[in-house]
Amino acid sequence: MFLQKFAILWWIFFSRWWCLLYGFTLISSATESFGFAQVNIFEPGQSWTYDYQTSILMKEKDGNGKDVGFLVHGTVVVKSLWSNSELDRFLQFELLSPKLNVRSGKTPTGNGFMEHTSNIESYTNSKFFVHWSNGKIQKILLRKDEPLSLINMKKGIASLFQFQIENKDSDEIDASGHCQIKYNALGTNRFRKTKVKCQSSDLPYHSNPDPVLNTEVQSNSVVDYELDKDNKFLKAVNVYETHEMYMKVKNSIGNVVNVRQSLLLTGTAKIDNLIAKNIDELVDNLSQKESWMFTQESLLTEQDVVSPVGTTSFQTIVKTYRNNLKTDAIGSISSAKVIGKLVAVGKTSTREDIAKTIGSKKNTHILSQLYDILGIVQTDDSHAAVMKKLYFDDKKHEEFSERYLWSLSISPQPNSAVIKDLVNRYKKLTNLPDKIKETMLLTITAMAYKLSLLPSFEKYSKVYDDVQVLILNGLEFSKNEEKYMYLRALKNLKSTSTLPKLLQILKNGSDKECVLAWKAITSFQPSHWNDEILATALTTFFQMDRKHDSSSRTLALDVLLESNPSDKLLERLVYFLISSCKSYEVQQYMVQRLNMIGESNIAIKNKIKSIILSDSKLNNYAVLAEKGLSTALKRTFLESSTGNGTLIAIQEIKSGIVKRGVVDIVLETNKVQQELFRLGIFTAGLSSFVSSEVDPAEAEETATAGIELTVLGTQIRPFVFFNGQSELMGHVWSGTASEMTPAYQGLLMPYNHLQFVRLSPGFISEMDLKGSASFDLSGKVELSLWNRNGVSLIKKSAGIFARGYIRVVTPFVKSQVEFTVVMEPKFSLQTDLDFSSNLSLCMRLSQPDFLYRHNIYKTEKVPGSKHQLRRTKNIKHILPGKTYSLNKKNNEMCSLIFKN
Repeated sequence: MFLQKFAILWWIFFSRWWCLLYGFTLISSATESFGFAQVNIFEPGQSWTYDYQTSILMKEKDGNGKDVGFLVHGTVVVKSLWSNSELDRFLQFELLSPKLNVRSGKTPTGNGFMEHTSNIESYTNSKFFVHWSNGKIQKILLRKDEPLSLINMKKGIASLFQFQIENKDSDEIDASGHCQIKYNALGTNRFRKTKVKCQSSDLPYHSNPDPVLNTEVQSNSVVDYELDKDNKFLKAVNVYETHEMYMKVKNSIGNVVNVRQSLLLTGTAKIDNLIAKNIDELVDNLSQKESWMFTQESLLTEQDVVSPVGTTSFQTIVKTYRNNLKTDAIGSISSAKVIGKLVAVGKTSTREDIAKTIGSKKNTHILSQLYDILGIVQTDDSHAAVMKKLYFDDKKHEEFSERYLWSLSISPQPNSAVIKDLVNRYKKLTNLPDKIKETMLLTITAMAYKLSLLPSFEKYSKVYDDVQVLILNGLEFSKNEEKYMYLRALKNLKSTSTLPKLLQILKNGSDKECVLAWKAITSFQPSHWNDEILATALTTFFQMDRKHDSSSRTLALDVLLESNPSDKLLERLVYFLISSCKSYEVQQYMVQRLNMIGESNIAIKNKIKSIILSDSKLNNYAVLAEKGLSTALKRTFLESSTGNGTLIAIQEIKSGIVKRGVVDIVLETNKVQQELFRLGIFTAGLSSFVSSEVDPAEAEETATAGIELTVLGTQIRPFVFFNGQSELMGHVWSGTASEMTPAYQGLLMPYNHLQFVRLSPGFISEMDLKGSASFDLSGKVELSLWNRNGVSLIKKSAGIFARGYIRVVTPFVKSQVEFTVVMEPKFSLQTDLDFSSNLSLCMRLSQPDFLYRHNIYKTEKVPGSKHQLRRTKNIKHILPGKTYSLNKKNNEMCSLIFKN
């Protein structure tokens, strides 16, 4: 009895162990050790019939709205006709009775689709053949005269039969493109194929390389396979694929396409084998039997170009939108929404068409805006057309030349041929006006920097190197004002190899040269600031080698604080508050910057608090009270899970006058930030107008004031309001600046993304996102020496329009999902100055209410029928206005000025 029980227990144990071992062996045979040699899949003489479905559905990202799209349903019959080894197969495919199904509110079925007649039913539809070898498809044989859309679908079906049954990584080319593949076993007869990083380098592509302003496209593709219990054939295949396109700075704005594809076995049968010595003989025999010629191709699908209904000339589209381009429309939605349309037509227009448009008398009043558009277009033809009309060395062309050059410098996709042409013209033209000379340099360097960000930069590295040599040589042999020009150009170039030269200037240069060198250094990402730069920043701020200009000190402080300062450095900075330094505004600036950084970095805030509380010399009102008017603040005006929009305001005050001021609109995402627009104010030698106590060093300075603009990270040449006391007094007595006057206007297109994504069923999806901005910066200054007061007002106005869509277009169905985003934000900075008795300065930074619109459109059409589906969703938000509190001292000053 004991032996009988033991035998039973032993048998149960052994049988369970054998099952596990057998299952493991099956997995192993389908993975690392045996592969296809073990399973002998797709044996000749067999036929398998599958129910086939593929669906393409599109909708808004992060939305609950209904989708739009289509489904193709049919039957796929696969026959294994021939084999010459264990691993070679010749398979015949037939796609029978393909039918289009569309979305409809009247759908009687539960899957949300309704069958609809379409062109696909009348297509020439023949058998196609596949040479299958060890899981790879070597070639697909198709009939030449079939429509391309049907051929692509067949490639999508054949791609389902390209797989490996072992845990491995590989590279494959199929209907999705050139992909990296990961295979994972899920059981004894189930496994998963995951596609990552699918590339389609042969299809059109461009995007803004900026890490904040670019467009993100994320793709996920998983194919689940199930074999029969003996691992002889495919029982089921299911594809789950998603592609999302969205703005990186705000990932809720975007579109998504969901792809589903499936094969489900419905029957098997026996068939006769074909006899041939090799593949070539087999193909010849089939050609004679079928009486039609094959074309041998890879699985890579081809773009089905649908002919456009007529083409629009540049002259025609400019005529259509001429009113939107008028000067009084700049800074509004009216002009912003047409930029993308004009650029799209301009990209395909001829040199003659563009030249005639520029030369038309009817366009004389919108020429500046046309040069903005052509700077974005930036094709060889558009540049040649502009160069026929503009002469950089003619002072009469100065305004239009600058508008064109500014637009070239700001465009995110530079043309290397245009850069080379500008470099040649800069070298050859000896009598360039000063403004054009500097603008050309700044444009060349900005374009070269953007060129260095492109994925294909290796092809253009010589162009970049030539630009760098041009700037460094110019800096070496220039003097005075011309040297300042080259230093500003280095800020646009942002080349790490120029950092040693900038450090040399910081050690030996004049005060103004050092300020410009620090501005160039602060344009780099903090990761590029090496130990020598940080040591120089420390020396400059604490004036360890010599007396430094206050702007150099505050800029050096910015570098120290943005470079993740150590506890020891923070302690040293905090103790600067009780040093013998009499630069109260520098101390005030440091307090403001520490507060600003502490608001976004709790760890630094706690360290500073701990340092102050640990020493009574620091922790008292006399030290921590606001002693000056200098301000540094950071305020959020746009928040999302992936990025924030922030407003940074910095005012460095000296003797009651803004010596260096910055109002910066910044987008931040994943700890990377991009300046959208920076307004910099600079002055010198003005203290004597508002104060009897003047620094002797400043008394020798020339009375100067102006603004510096940085647009999308690109430095624009400074605008100098006056240079010299006599010029200043001329403005004061004539009141020339008392009316609101544009300082900078422009049409921009920071978002310009186009990508074609191959979908696994054989369709190609077009993804397009264009974002435009119409910008206006205007200001006025009123100064009364009689009443001893003054007021300045600077206004930024922008119309912002973005449009993005995903569409799949075939001759038998067209589906699209589209979004638009519209808003008109405004900012104003008003400064009131009263120096009738004690000096009072009140700064007010404000943002009025503005409307944010987010609209979604989904459309579907079946060519040759009345079926049209359109779904619309409108979202509106009023973003409340704000007046930003600067600091307590400023509030007290405002109360004093406006006490009545």
